[in-house]
Amino acid sequence: MLHIPIGSAGVHEWLPEGRPERLRYEQFSARFGSDQIVLISWDGSSLNDQRFEKFESRLLSLPDFATYFTKIEAPDRIIQTLTAHPMRVSETEVLRRLQGVFIGKDGTVALLLGITAYGVANHKQTMEVIREAADAVPELGREKLRLVGTLYEAYAVDEAAEGSLKKLVLPSTILGLLISWICLGRVRSAIVVLAIAGIGQLLAVSMVYYMGHQFSAVLIVLPTLVFMLTLSGAVHLINYFSESNPSSVERAGSSRGVDAIRLGWKPCLLSSLTTMLGMGSLMTSQLAPVRQFGLYSAIGLGVATVVLLIAFPAIADGLFSFQLPRRKNPQRIDQETSDSAAPKPYTWICISQSVQSRFVQWENRNAVLITAATLLMLGLTFVGLSQLRSSTKFCDMFPEKSRTNQDMKWFESKIGPIATVEVLIHFSNQKSIPLFDQARLVHRITQSLRNHDEIGGVLSATTFMPRWSEEGNTRSAAQRGILRQRIEDNFDKLEAQGVVFRDSKETVWRLMSKVSAVSQKSYGQLTDSVKQAVDQILSEEAAAPQSRIEYTGLSPVMHETQVALLSDLGYSFLSAFLLITPVMMWIVRSIWGGLLIMIPNVLPVTLAFGTMGWMGWSLDIAGILTASIALGIAVDDTLHFVSWYMMELDRGFPPLEAIQKTFASCSTAMLHTTLISCGAMFPFLFAEFLPTQQFAKLMIAMLSAAIVGDLVVLPALLLSPLGRVVRSRRLLGSRSDHRSPANDSAETATQ
Repeated sequence: MLHIPIGSAGVHEWLPEGRPERLRYEQFSARFGSDQIVLISWDGSSLNDQRFEKFESRLLSLPDFATYFTKIEAPDRIIQTLTAHPMRVSETEVLRRLQGVFIGKDGTVALLLGITAYGVANHKQTMEVIREAADAVPELGREKLRLVGTLYEAYAVDEAAEGSLKKLVLPSTILGLLISWICLGRVRSAIVVLAIAGIGQLLAVSMVYYMGHQFSAVLIVLPTLVFMLTLSGAVHLINYFSESNPSSVERAGSSRGVDAIRLGWKPCLLSSLTTMLGMGSLMTSQLAPVRQFGLYSAIGLGVATVVLLIAFPAIADGLFSFQLPRRKNPQRIDQETSDSAAPKPYTWICISQSVQSRFVQWENRNAVLITAATLLMLGLTFVGLSQLRSSTKFCDMFPEKSRTNQDMKWFESKIGPIATVEVLIHFSNQKSIPLFDQARLVHRITQSLRNHDEIGGVLSATTFMPRWSEEGNTRSAAQRGILRQRIEDNFDKLEAQGVVFRDSKETVWRLMSKVSAVSQKSYGQLTDSVKQAVDQILSEEAAAPQSRIEYTGLSPVMHETQVALLSDLGYSFLSAFLLITPVMMWIVRSIWGGLLIMIPNVLPVTLAFGTMGWMGWSLDIAGILTASIALGIAVDDTLHFVSWYMMELDRGFPPLEAIQKTFASCSTAMLHTTLISCGAMFPFLFAEFLPTQQFAKLMIAMLSAAIVGDLVVLPALLLSPLGRVVRSRRLLGSRSDHRSPANDSAETATQ
């Protein structure tokens, strides 16, 4: 079963294979063992706390301890080892060395558990084993545990994803149905769109399940996204269904459902295609979760679209085979006579004829001003994009008052920073540098890092060595001589502790430096602080030129992931633009016309992300998904609007009248799809997992901006002097037939 990693425990797997940062981290893990850990403590823990010893004993006594855990590190046993013969380090010195990693300034202590590959793959079981051990200790229990660490982060994220899937998908579906009923005005219309959208949603869920995958905090929005998009297409088909003429359809020996497909299959298919292209552009991402989301969402929407076009006639004709008397819906300017008009579902939310007429006239008068304001806004938001920043910090994924964030802050205040930057010092074996001289450089760097303000604690090989002096007296020289021999004799033990590595080519010393995970500084800035402290020592040491320094660990890797997030946002959006724009050019039969009608589709994306840049808000892993998806969704309504506009131009109507008739035909349906889509996303605003919440916020904001773009900006562009590039070629072959598209379709079917 494939698990898409979201927690920082699997963040290196987001990066593509072969990327230097990932290769460096994987080589580090292969040499020093997995760095997947859980740090455990609780209020009032100390070296004298009997619960600490009992909890440790309980874990060690588990029959399947080795299945889940590679090691258990406790400060009391480290203190015993270092203060006893032959080390004989003073207890004060040992406490100083362990401070910031295992022991806090006030004496609070923590237990470290190393996790096996099986334990990482089954982190839910691993966490349950830990909690059951705590439950078995009197006066402790799972509720009192304070947990941090890479494994716990992955567990917490997946628990949030699972909880959101259970809590939010059903309310999202119900709200979509309710708004559909309110918008469409009839239960039968709502049942049509719900049935088809529900089938699409089930297909998306089934696809993930039967392909052997599982939902994660990124894929959690997939069912709702497919539901929302399929429902949007069904609403437009209901609109085409209501435009068909039942008497003409009956004479043609067809049905209204089939006629709706005949009239609307092209814009519906093209809108799904452009949305799939937007989703598919995410497959250009460097990050594995983003690529997988793009693949699954594109396939899911494609299958759902096929179901929509095949199932709609049967479902719609079946439910509308009998008509209840309803008040006619006044949504077309050219009202049809009662003997030829199709009974239309009554809608409670529509744009009245008089409002449409006045609004289009206002658009015509202010087309140039609206166009200029739109272009100015595009420029300003593009500047804001340059200020956009990203974040993959775990603390940014949960609300400030969540238990996960509270535990992180408690750990950092009571014990020390919990994020890690690994410093690796390489020495070539061919240069024959004595181990003691290597250890001396490691010791100097360790001391320098411990004294740095932004570094909480450091563990290295010298943490587990006797203390020695650099003084030139006889006693200090004797101590160094003994230490040289002990380093040689005990090197295998240091390797077993995971602080050194040696093969035929080189010897590598590991320094684990702890930096704040809740700091306002980025992981890149924190890693740079470690580098500066190391560089200062290297400039003073004679052995430094013969060494090679490398930085890895999850903090540097997460920094590279943040950089990749912003890069991917640009690449995926550009890919979506380059894939979708040719479709728009083909529809209007004009290169410049296609570029023109892409403006109201690009504006919602630049407006949302440009505002984030200006406001200093961070983009997360789920936020990157929204740009390409929103572009694809925004194009949906644009395609329907432009398709109607082109049909009216072909009938010989001038641009102003063509816009008025287009408004009458599809503006209400466009408004409905936006309301339904935003409603389906609304429950996700309350997700506890903030990336999912940000996804919903961005989608709602961009969908809202998209409807403004389609009903305000797009008509203004078409009515402005720039609009000539859209209508110039179409006017050459236009006809002076002023009939409605529905009547044309019915007549064609009759012939």
